[in-house]
Amino acid sequence: MQVTVKYRAHLATLTKIASEQITAATVKDVLRHIKAHFGAEAEKLGKTMLIAVNGESILQHAHFKTALQDGDEISFLPICGGG
Repeated sequence: MQVTVKYRAHLATLTKIASEQITAATVKDVLRHIKAHFGAEAEKLGKTMLIAVNGESILQHAHFKTALQDGDEISFLPICGGG
């Protein structure tokens, strides 16, 4: 599946890109791609961020096993707190 991956915050700094198109069948494949191309630190950071597929958190689906479809957009977003 061809998907678009969007990097935000410190992950964008580590990858030195804001987005890219890759081939991946699951969110776990995206994380493997990040580790292979940008290093273990980038992968570790990605796992701590809010990961959304087409605007929906993967926590509402199968987490890292969430299946991807052609054209999906995967975003790595910083977790913000407030109150």
